[in-house]
Amino acid sequence: MEMKPEPVQTKSKPARRAAISKDLAIQVFRRDGWICHWCGRPVIFGPALRYLAQFAKNSGFNELAYYHPHWTRRDAPLLDYMGAVLDHVKAHRDGGKSDIDNLVTACCKCNALKSDAKFQVFQAKLQRHNVKGKYGEPEHWDGLSTLFMVLIEGNRRMVTSTERDWLRALRGNARAATHI
Repeated sequence: MEMKPEPVQTKSKPARRAAISKDLAIQVFRRDGWICHWCGRPVIFGPALRYLAQFAKNSGFNELAYYHPHWTRRDAPLLDYMGAVLDHVKAHRDGGKSDIDNLVTACCKCNALKSDAKFQVFQAKLQRHNVKGKYGEPEHWDGLSTLFMVLIEGNRRMVTSTERDWLRALRGNARAATHI
C-alpha cells in the first residue's frame, strides 16, 4: 500500500481590498479636519507637496526634500511623518470595512505604528501624547489641499490622472477637472 504525503497547510491570504475612492478619502479628511485621529497632529495632503516642490524647482531651488513618490524619509521627511493617510479603526484583516464609519485620518507615522493592531492595543502602545495647541486647535487647516488646487492650475502639463481624480474630489464636482 502506497502512502500519500499529507497535504501542506498554507495560510490563506486576506481578500484584496478595493481601493478607497478619492471622494470618500476627501470626506474623511474634511470630517476629521485634516488632523490625525491618533496623535492629534495636523497632516499634509501629499500631492500638494509634489507641486510645491515643482514650484520651488522652477524658482531655482533644486535640491529640496519636499516630495518623493514613495514618501521616503530622506526625500520627503514631512510626508514620512505627517503625510495624510486613511486608517481603518477596525483593521481590514479583522473584517473592518472601508466605509466612512471605520475610516479615520492618520499621519503616516501613526498608521505605520498601528498597522493592524486592535484599537485598544495601539492606544496602550502609543507613547506620544496628544498635541494641545497653546492657542486652541486649528480651525481652518486643510492639509494644504487648497494649495494643491492653486498649484495644479499653474502646472497643467504635469497633472496625472490620479491628481485629476483628487482635484475632482476636492472640488466636489465630477466635471470640474475635465478642462485640465
